[in-house]
Amino acid sequence: MIINGLAVLKQGDKLQPFSYEEELSENDILVSIKYSTCSLGDTRFIDNFWGDTKYPLIPSLEIIGEVKEIGKNVTGLQKGDVVGIGYQVSACFECDYCKQGKEQFCQKQKLICVGEFGGFADSIVVDYRFAFKLPENLQDAFSTPLMCSGLTPYAGIKKAGVKSGMKVGVIGIGGLGHLAIQFLNKIGCDVTAFSHTKSKEELLKKLGANNVVDSTNEIELQKLERWYDFLISTSSASLNWNLYVKALKPEGKLCFVGLPPKEVSLKAELLADYAQRSIIGNYIGSRSEMVEMLEFASKHSIKAVGEVFKMSEASEVVEKVKQNLVTFSAILSN
Repeated sequence: MIINGLAVLKQGDKLQPFSYEEELSENDILVSIKYSTCSLGDTRFIDNFWGDTKYPLIPSLEIIGEVKEIGKNVTGLQKGDVVGIGYQVSACFECDYCKQGKEQFCQKQKLICVGEFGGFADSIVVDYRFAFKLPENLQDAFSTPLMCSGLTPYAGIKKAGVKSGMKVGVIGIGGLGHLAIQFLNKIGCDVTAFSHTKSKEELLKKLGANNVVDSTNEIELQKLERWYDFLISTSSASLNWNLYVKALKPEGKLCFVGLPPKEVSLKAELLADYAQRSIIGNYIGSRSEMVEMLEFASKHSIKAVGEVFKMSEASEVVEKVKQNLVTFSAILSN
């Protein structure tokens, strides 16, 4: 079958029409794409920011679409089902991590933008085990970002053992951060949003933030020493991380899901001096965590905030996202 999309053929190029041939194997499904996103991560893959982009590149690692064809080994899905697809699209299912249900750590995993084509296309073929049937209330455009921008903070929050009643903070309020606020609010936490954009304050409180603090105001940060049980950073900015570590209670955790462009520098003594603080990271999530996240989002009506564009506007949207001209999520519609 022929799949038609928009691709960057080599580093430095712009998007252009691109077609490729794909076969449907016994474990695959063919999905007609309804929605896909253009995230900051997509723009960095386009520019080979991390050095692992594989060209030609069809971007977009968050997809919603309808199942059109199924392979002979496919179970649990049928033609007409609406599914969501994220960054990871395959695993070996034989290694120790796969056997433990931690497929995101499989060394043979396949990823969109790192060798696999993504959602700037009319269709996609994926292993059915990485396509997740969506409930009716999560089949719209604004549910698309849940597939990676939702999964990543949700899995980090879960791994940290966050519970109702905890004081928590979200550092950096973009595509991931505004979803993290909603998850933490619905868990029952007291949520602080750390953002350098004052104009977002009213919207952040509507999403579930109890307080909003300027993420670059070191005087205000100093007042929050030993205040938080958990902080999650979705930020790609270079911040004074010593102040954020100090803001943790003695057994507090700081979880990185955003990737700052520079090395993170902090005083190691802050982890152990009259405390037992820890710094953790999180990379996407497992298939079971994806299912759990979608169930939680469905139950609590959690969706992204963003703008919807036509697929024909993809080139313009990429530039808008690079310039931070889209509020939270940019979604493309076929």
